[in-house]
Amino acid sequence: MVAGGSKNYPGAAVLSCLGALRSGGGIVCLLSSSEVCRACASRLPEAVQLPVEGAWNSWMDVALDELPRASAAVVGPGLGRSGAAVAFATGLWKKWDKPLLVDGDALYALALAPEDLPPRKNSVLTPHEGEAARLLSWTPEEVRRNREEAAHCLSQRWGCVLLKGEGTMVVTPEARARLDQGGPELSVPGSGDVLSGCIGAFLAQGLEPFDAACLGGTLHGMAGRRLRESRGVDGVLASEIADGLPFVIGTLRTSRV
Repeated sequence: MVAGGSKNYPGAAVLSCLGALRSGGGIVCLLSSSEVCRACASRLPEAVQLPVEGAWNSWMDVALDELPRASAAVVGPGLGRSGAAVAFATGLWKKWDKPLLVDGDALYALALAPEDLPPRKNSVLTPHEGEAARLLSWTPEEVRRNREEAAHCLSQRWGCVLLKGEGTMVVTPEARARLDQGGPELSVPGSGDVLSGCIGAFLAQGLEPFDAACLGGTLHGMAGRRLRESRGVDGVLASEIADGLPFVIGTLRTSRV
C-alpha cells in the first residue's frame, strides 16, 4: 500500500505505485484523496484505488481497516505538510506494526515528532540530504560533508536508513553498505518516489529492511545507469527509470548474480 499524494503533488504517489508494480510488488493499492486516486486511475489503471473522503481522521480509519491485508506500506510521497498530514504519518508509525517505508513528507513529520516516538525495527527511511538535515537538526552542507556520520546517527535513532545522493548509503545499527550504481540521472523529480515504491515491493515480499533497501537501491541505480548509457542524462523521466526495472531484474535473474 502507498499512502500519499495531495492536490499539488498527485504524481508522487502515482510514481511510487509504478515503482512497486515494476518491481514485482503484486497488488499495489493507493490510499489517497478521491482527486489523487482519479489521477492515478487514469495514468496507472493497474493500481487498486482506495479513495478517502473528508478529514484526515478518515485516512487513519481507512488505513487501519485496509492495512491488515497489506504486507508492507509506503507513506509520504506527496502527502503534504499540514498538521493533519503530520498526525497521520506519525500515527501510522505508531499504530501499524508491519514493514513501513517512510519517504517525502512523512520524513518531515518524523522530524517534528517528539523524542519519545518509539523506534521501529521493520522500517526504512529514505531521506535525501535536505531531509536528513531536518531529521538531525543539521544543515544540508553538514550532511553533505559528513554523509557516513549522518547516516549512522539517523540509523541509531530510526533504524534502517537509505541516505540518497552521491554515494548512496544504506545503514542500520548493525550493518552498512555503499551503493554505486546510479548517477546524475537519479536526481530527476520523482526518482525518489519510484525508489520508495521499489523498496516497498521488496519489503512486501518479505525481505528484511536492510536487504530490501540495498536491493531496491541497486536496481533503481541500474535502471538509471541503463538510461544514461543508452541516451545520456538529459530529459530522463522518473517513470522511465521505473519502466527499466523489469529489464534489470530480468538481467540479474538470467545472469545468476
